[in-house]
Amino acid sequence: MNMTSQNAMTIILALLMTATSLSGCMGSDDGPVEDDSPDELEDWNVYLVESISDLPACDSTTDGRLYYVSYLDMGLGFQACSGGSWTSIDLTGPMGATGADGADGADGADGAQGPQGPAGADGADGADGAQGPPGPAGSDGTSFTIVGTVDDTSDLGEIYIGDPGDGFLVNSTVHIHVWSGSEWIDLGDISGQPGVAGADGADGTQGPQGPPGPAGADGADGAPGAAGPTGADGADGSDGADGADGADGAAGSMPTVMEMLVTVSSMDFYVDGLQQPEVGLYRGFTYTFDQSASSNSPHPFRLSTTSDGTHGGGSQYTDGVTYTGTQGSNGLLTFTVPLDAPDTLYYYCQNHAGMGGTVQILSLGYVST
Repeated sequence: MNMTSQNAMTIILALLMTATSLSGCMGSDDGPVEDDSPDELEDWNVYLVESISDLPACDSTTDGRLYYVSYLDMGLGFQACSGGSWTSIDLTGPMGATGADGADGADGADGAQGPQGPAGADGADGADGAQGPPGPAGSDGTSFTIVGTVDDTSDLGEIYIGDPGDGFLVNSTVHIHVWSGSEWIDLGDISGQPGVAGADGADGTQGPQGPPGPAGADGADGAPGAAGPTGADGADGSDGADGADGADGAAGSMPTVMEMLVTVSSMDFYVDGLQQPEVGLYRGFTYTFDQSASSNSPHPFRLSTTSDGTHGGGSQYTDGVTYTGTQGSNGLLTFTVPLDAPDTLYYYCQNHAGMGGTVQILSLGYVST
């Protein structure tokens, strides 16, 4: 037998019982086998052919025979002759039980990273959300009004007789302090950044030509001639008319007999360094109260016939009083005491109560019995 027959035999052994049941139909009563007939599997009365085309005619001679076709549909198969036609016989046994899963093989090495895919299209914009409710109103800010300057924070005083919101610039710290009604609140440094330098102004027009200079000195005189003889006296002429009166000179002013420096500390006036002193002035003389110190900025110096002036129900006294400049920088009160001035006056702060003192008005000379 050739190699193909040996492969077929392996399969036929698995079908022993089926082949045995058909052995009665495969006896040798048909006579001797010719040389060109298909190979016979003598042990099992099964014949072998290479292909379907090699099967003999299905007739009385081959009726009941079983042929194994080795290349049936590229696989193994059986054909049986019965009733004048070949019939395919399926000898496949029942499927065996599924074997247990084998162990997992080792993980393979990671493959190379593939190229980056194209970017996906942008998604559509979402619809705008509904507007949220308004937030709660913020608390009111603190407003203030700058009413003056002081040299140091100690000049503000622990008690301020003024309105809440009054603010002072403290020169020593360049901070703003605001009166809340019970205490001073430091708002910090309010100095702004220096501004950009302005452009140079246009040149002014040329001024007019000045007057001519004085004439040069005359040349030296020649030597005098000899004196002539004295002539006779002429007759006296008549008196000339009186000349017109000359213009009146400017009115004279009383000299300032005393200059007093006014400062403020702890909400009190200081005169020449004394706290709320009594001041004595003479009728007919002129005095000045200098308020150029920066501590005077919010405290205008005034006179009244009533103690504490307008804060005590009185009014400002203005006879003989002149005020120039601004308190805290160049303020100056000049007082020429009228001859009919009352015996007692009072100095006070126009803006704040309780800062002033008394002025006694005196006369030079007196007549007494």
